[in-house]
Amino acid sequence: MSLPSTIKAAYGWLVGRQGNGSLQRSYDSSDLMWSGGWGSQSATGITITQSTAMACSTVMACVRMLSSDLAKAIPGIFREEDGKRTEAKGHFLHDLLIDPNDWQTWPEFCAQMQMGLVLRGNAYAVIVRDQRSNPVYFVPINPDFCHLWESPDGSLFYMVTRSGLHQMAVLQHEPMLIPARDVLHLKGPLSSNGLTGLSPIALNREAIALSLAQEQQAARWMGNGAKPSGILTTDKLLTQDAYDRAKASWQAAQAGLANSGKTAMLEMGLKWQPLSMTSQDIEFIASRRYQDEEIARMFRIPIPMVTEVESSAKTDPDVLAQHYVNYTISDYTSIWSSRFSKVFGLRAQNLRLGFDLSVLLQSDLAARINMHRNAVMGGLETQNEGRAGIGLGPMDGADLLLTPSNSTPFGSDKSGTAPNGAGRPEKNGDGNPDQPGAN
Repeated sequence: MSLPSTIKAAYGWLVGRQGNGSLQRSYDSSDLMWSGGWGSQSATGITITQSTAMACSTVMACVRMLSSDLAKAIPGIFREEDGKRTEAKGHFLHDLLIDPNDWQTWPEFCAQMQMGLVLRGNAYAVIVRDQRSNPVYFVPINPDFCHLWESPDGSLFYMVTRSGLHQMAVLQHEPMLIPARDVLHLKGPLSSNGLTGLSPIALNREAIALSLAQEQQAARWMGNGAKPSGILTTDKLLTQDAYDRAKASWQAAQAGLANSGKTAMLEMGLKWQPLSMTSQDIEFIASRRYQDEEIARMFRIPIPMVTEVESSAKTDPDVLAQHYVNYTISDYTSIWSSRFSKVFGLRAQNLRLGFDLSVLLQSDLAARINMHRNAVMGGLETQNEGRAGIGLGPMDGADLLLTPSNSTPFGSDKSGTAPNGAGRPEKNGDGNPDQPGAN
């Protein structure tokens, strides 16, 4: 296998370590569609890359939603013991989940990683460690610049192509082929080899390319007047010079968006005859809407959240949000938490990475007040917790759970189920319980 000159030195080191020259680049079915390592050719002639895919407004809407929504969900490292869940603030990951590196906040880092995961099915971050092998920060890598390599003994390495002076500086002490233990690799839910995730935009390149092609066609029609809104007619026979002059004059005065709405001056008996929208025009508009729905389905986004459809008016926003969190966002939180657990050995420490998804499930104010009211009255949260849930400050004496008067523990005096009948009301001669104030 012929290797690029940028990794010959690293390859020579690894060959010397393994004793043979069988180091291989790892591929999956979607990588094979990625021509030249940068994009995937579609039948329309449009090459789908990360950049061209994001030029499609529906793709951008879906990617932005999945990236920014997960970035808004505050993460934390939690310890689970004896059925109790407490935040492990002393763990090193607690600080990295706030400041993953010196130049990004957690929402910025999370959104960048999530964007690579959504578009390419893989997200990579180099784990830079100190001299004691403790992680000190994460360096996110564009999936197009990171490739998995397999060694004969089954070891995995990541070849990271440095892009930019900043990335070269922060990775200056890292080898060209970085061991798998030093790379946080988030893989999409689908994989053909178990080592890398399948690229959604490579597998669905035709749907994205068709949407882009339709948008470009509509833009050219609008910009060049390729689709006439009417025709010029006359009963006279025009000479070639008269025809050319009339055509040039009309295009100069009417073609293009800049001339839209201008008054036309006609001569030589020319008459304007408007054209109505044809069935082909209606089908073209419908097909553009259908492509938007296709792309939304590709990313598992509820269609009313990214497109205007008739059913959106009948959809309860709370039900839609719950569906979105349950069936879309939860897939990604599971990928993040399980990968962190595997890379940093959290399960052995009774720890796990969790995300606070309540920000994505907030109802309107009236519904939230009613929800917290029921939780306080049911003894599920304190009054101060309920006040915090609707943005109010704490008040004195409101940190205790309230117990409903009609709900008492079994076996207590108040419930009348204590041993020996303690707590039960005494009966009078008629066999009925004595009532306070009875004659």
